[in-house]
Amino acid sequence: MAEKEMTIVWTDQGTFGCSWATKQVVKFGINGSTTSQIVDLHLVKNPVPAGSATLKILGDGGVWFHNGDGKFEPTDVEAFGSQEALRFLLSCLQATGLSENRIARLIIPLRRGTIARSDIIPLRLKDAFGVEHVASFSTPLQSFPGDALALGIISLPELFRSSAGGVLLQRLASGDPAQRKPVVPADFETDFENKMSIPWVLPVPTSRKRIVLVGCSSRDPSSGAWTTYACDAARTLGIDLVIIEKPGCWIERSEYSDWYEALLPAGSWWSNPPGDDMADHIVALVRSYGKKIDGIVAFLEPFLATVSRAAQQLGLPCQPAESYENATDKYKLACFEGRKPFFGSTAEEALNFAAREKLSYPLIIKPRLGLNSEGVMRVDDTSGIQPAVEMIQKTFFKSFTMEKYCDGPEIDVNIVLLDGEILFCEISDDFPKSGDNEDARVPASQKNFLETYLVHPSALPTAELKMLRESISSTIQRLGFSSGIMHVEARVDGSSVEYRSVNGIQDLRPSEKVASPGLPAPWVMEINPRPPGLTASRIVESVYGVDYFGVALALAIDDKERVRALCRPFVNGAQYTGVMTLIGAEFDETCEGIFDSDDVCEELLARRPDLAQHINRYGCLAKRGQKIPHPSSGSNTFIAYFNVFSKSRKEALEIATEVRKEVSYSIR
Repeated sequence: MAEKEMTIVWTDQGTFGCSWATKQVVKFGINGSTTSQIVDLHLVKNPVPAGSATLKILGDGGVWFHNGDGKFEPTDVEAFGSQEALRFLLSCLQATGLSENRIARLIIPLRRGTIARSDIIPLRLKDAFGVEHVASFSTPLQSFPGDALALGIISLPELFRSSAGGVLLQRLASGDPAQRKPVVPADFETDFENKMSIPWVLPVPTSRKRIVLVGCSSRDPSSGAWTTYACDAARTLGIDLVIIEKPGCWIERSEYSDWYEALLPAGSWWSNPPGDDMADHIVALVRSYGKKIDGIVAFLEPFLATVSRAAQQLGLPCQPAESYENATDKYKLACFEGRKPFFGSTAEEALNFAAREKLSYPLIIKPRLGLNSEGVMRVDDTSGIQPAVEMIQKTFFKSFTMEKYCDGPEIDVNIVLLDGEILFCEISDDFPKSGDNEDARVPASQKNFLETYLVHPSALPTAELKMLRESISSTIQRLGFSSGIMHVEARVDGSSVEYRSVNGIQDLRPSEKVASPGLPAPWVMEINPRPPGLTASRIVESVYGVDYFGVALALAIDDKERVRALCRPFVNGAQYTGVMTLIGAEFDETCEGIFDSDDVCEELLARRPDLAQHINRYGCLAKRGQKIPHPSSGSNTFIAYFNVFSKSRKEALEIATEVRKEVSYSIR
């Protein structure tokens, strides 16, 4: 096969050969996906002495390429199109210098249009087979002509300027030992087509938009703030954010000033839960800003209905406020589902209701509105109601609901809905918590419903997964939602599987309980019309290639083409089992509650590199000296999280179990 060859000189590193085939190679899209021209650069370290005449002539510190007419030209950002493109070339040369030869793939879209989001290539390919490094060269809303390149005459800088991004492959076995030239592995080619089969360049012209974000996460970025992911997504989508928050929020710090176009401080009317006039104040503040607004959004449950009412007044895309109210109120939702829950604010009311209705224990008591599973308690007899109510009184919402405790396996169902159509649905297993423990010897103060493991995808039987998708999507639409991201927490009543441990590893296994007379059915506990919280959206991005916050922002401006493109998962579905391993704060009530450790994640990964190779995301969510509330206070605190991955569910769970066992921290 004919090739074009050239020489690159990096005066600090030596000289490199660079070649590519002149024959055009095209990856055809399926189901409306973007067709791409790919160019595989073969890089090889040339054995040129460091003191050679060429290196001396070109001087120190520069990178030069041979332009084909006997002259060397310097590389610069302008020639290569972007700082990211030039940086990628240099990283490829560094890797080649260490291993003598490498392959780097450049990706050129053959569809005329606008890139769906500027980081789409690394978002989809970062965990692909054999990938060492992946980079985007694109800017938000960049347009591409869609023309194929004439590879026999094009220069290296022109190649980079025309590409949307690049992939550096790991060093693999040589295809031809005599030439020492590596080949692209077949597994990477399969993975490339699996993950890039989406319409990542859209033919519809797109301009910059402006969205108002009402409220930030209470946590700052170092503690697992979802605001980080929303702001990152906005940047890559070409969306300017105007943020409304109360004074004193962490977002005011100077290091975050480039995350938004403007920060509008809320007045004394700001409250959580919001007052009746909060929507009017939001509308007045938005109008006073004086610039065109294309959408308004909130990701905090208490604000969803209020922001919907503000959107209606502003004439912006929204779902009905009443739908948010019914979905986020746990008492109203249980009634909507046909159950007969109780609500009140005192233990006496709850005891009277339980006696009058002759309720069977165990029961579940929880705030009507809440977050992070705070104040949720299982009660096994009448003596447990009073302490459960006292726990709820410590949370920000004093009214509570009480009903039967469903002991079926818990799952999270995330659904993307557009005009009544399910575009994406994934279900994960939410493993048992300490609050599910039936052992009466365990003190109530040591029981809570803080997540332990979230495992993607679910191992429920196929029939139960189908039932959940159909039933829960029907519930969502009956509530009045036609579009949105819905994070649903539910259990399967009468499931054919249950959690049991075998050789110390807990997982879903065929149930040994007496079979219930009816078919398995969903027991919906919460519907949160927003992306999953904390860092849970990140593991979905890794497993399926879908970023919920990017989709949510596209929904907020009613950009249907981008919504459809961005919520398309990998063609083959989940690329591996992903286990989000959550480490909750556990310590004796007599302790002061001061976190007395450094970064527990970095410490573990350094001590156990065998575990580190199966962890692709992690974060320590507590800092030395931080005051950690005890779970008995009604507050739940995560210390850290680790996203474990493996092609084998069994291995992933074994590793996650070992990670939990090996995490070490101190609270004094």
